[in-house]
Amino acid sequence: MDTEKIINEAERDFVEELISLFNEQLQSTDFVSIINEYHPYDIAQALFQVNKDIRLQVFNLLPIDMVAGIFERFDNNDQIEFIKEVPSLFAVNIIDHMNSDDAVDLLQYLEDTDEDYDLVNLLSPKKRLELKKLWNYKDDEIGSSMSNSFIELSKSMTVKEAMKKVTTVAADTEYISILYVVEKHKLVGYLKLKDLIIARASQLIGDIMESRVISAHPHDDKESVAQLIQDYGVSSLPIIDEEFHMIGLVTYDDLMDIISESKSEDYAKFAALSSGDIDHKTETVLSSVKKRLPWLSILLGLSMVTSIILTLFEGILTGSSGAKILAAQLAIYLPLILGMSGNTGTQSLAVMIRFITANKNEISNKQINRHLLREIGTGLVEGLIIASLVFCIILVTAFIKPNAVIDFRTILTATVTSSAIMVAFLISTVLGALIPLIMIKFKFDPAVASGPFITTLSDIVTLTLYYSISLTILLPYYI
Repeated sequence: MDTEKIINEAERDFVEELISLFNEQLQSTDFVSIINEYHPYDIAQALFQVNKDIRLQVFNLLPIDMVAGIFERFDNNDQIEFIKEVPSLFAVNIIDHMNSDDAVDLLQYLEDTDEDYDLVNLLSPKKRLELKKLWNYKDDEIGSSMSNSFIELSKSMTVKEAMKKVTTVAADTEYISILYVVEKHKLVGYLKLKDLIIARASQLIGDIMESRVISAHPHDDKESVAQLIQDYGVSSLPIIDEEFHMIGLVTYDDLMDIISESKSEDYAKFAALSSGDIDHKTETVLSSVKKRLPWLSILLGLSMVTSIILTLFEGILTGSSGAKILAAQLAIYLPLILGMSGNTGTQSLAVMIRFITANKNEISNKQINRHLLREIGTGLVEGLIIASLVFCIILVTAFIKPNAVIDFRTILTATVTSSAIMVAFLISTVLGALIPLIMIKFKFDPAVASGPFITTLSDIVTLTLYYSISLTILLPYYI
C-alpha cells in the first residue's frame, strides 16, 4: 500500500470517528479534551459533514483559539457559509483569534463576493491595526502572506531569561521553531529553539545566535521568496523593511500555499485562460466565458490563417483528376502531421518554461544557446524516429488495400510525407523553445505562451511546409 493511500484512509477514519463523536458525545464532559486529540484539518472536514445545528454546538463548546484554528482550515466558501450561520459578533471573535494573514485572505475574499458584511470595523483595535498593515500589500507581494506572530529576543538576554520568555509567550505565538534576535528594533540574528534548549543557562543569546540572516522585503514577489526558502532549505524567512526592522515572517506552510497558487495560475495561462483564480463552487457560466473568451478570440484569429493557407492551395489541388487524388492522399495524413508537430511544440515549450523558472529568469546567452542546441538535436532525433514509423505506416496502409500496388509513386508519397513530419518536428521544437524567450525579451510572462498558442502557430508553419514540399515534389507524378 503506497503512502498516499495510507494517508487518505487514515484521514477518512479520523473524519468518521469525529462525526460519530459529534452525533453521540456532545453532552459528554470530556468532549473538548477528546476533540483536542484530533488535528484541526480533520475536525474541519468532519464539521461540514454534519448538520448546521451540530456544527454550531461543537463550536460553542470549544475554546475560541481552537475554533479559530479549525476555522482557518475551511476553504473560503465554507468560511463564508459558516459566517452566515452565526451571529456577527461570534464571527468577529473568531477572526480576532485567527492568524493575521489568514484573516486578511478571508476578509478580502468576503469583499470580492456580493455578501454585505462589515466585520472589519467590529474587530478589536489591535487586530484592525495588524490587518491594515497586511492589507496595504498587493496579492503577489510576500507582505500580503506574512505573519507577525513570532518571538523576539535580545542579545543581552541569558539563555535562562530567554527560556522564561519563550515559555510565557509560546502559547500565543504562531511560530516558535526559530527565535529572532532584535536590537533597537533591528533584526541582528536568529536562534533555533533546539539550540536554546541545549545551551547553558548562563550563556548570552548574543554568543549563541546566528548573525547571518537570510531575509526578504515585504514588496518582494511571492514566488521569488518561495524560491529563496527552497534554495536555502529554511523553515521560515524573516521579512524586514528598508531599515532592517523585522515586521513579519513567512513559514514553510505559507510556501506551500504560494506554490499551489502559482501552479494554478501557470496551468491557467498554459491552457489559455485569462485568470488562474477558478473556484468550482462559485464559478458561473458567465465568469467562465469571461476568462476563456479573450484568448479564444486571439486563437480564432490565428486559426483563420490556417484556413487562408488551405484556400491558397485549393486551386492547385482541384485543377485535375490527378491533383484531386493527390489532395485526398495529403488530407489522409494531415491530422497526423498537425497533431504530432503540435505535441512536440508543446513539449518543448513546457521544457523551456521549466528551464526559465529553474534559473529564476536569469539566463546567460551561453545557457540559452546550449539549451536551444539540445532542443534542436531532440527535435531532429524525434522527427527521424517518428518519420521512419510514418513511412512504414503509409506503406503498410497502401499494402493492405484491395488490389494494392507498391509503386514508385507510393514510395515517393511515403518519403515526402515522412520528411515533412521530420521538418515539422524540428521547427515546432524550435518554436516551442523560442517563444518563451521572446516573451521574456518583451517583458511578458513566459507562461502566457500557452499550449493552445504554440499548437496553433505550429499548425500554420506545419501546414505551409507540408503542402509546399508535397506539391513541389509529388504533383508532377499525379498530373
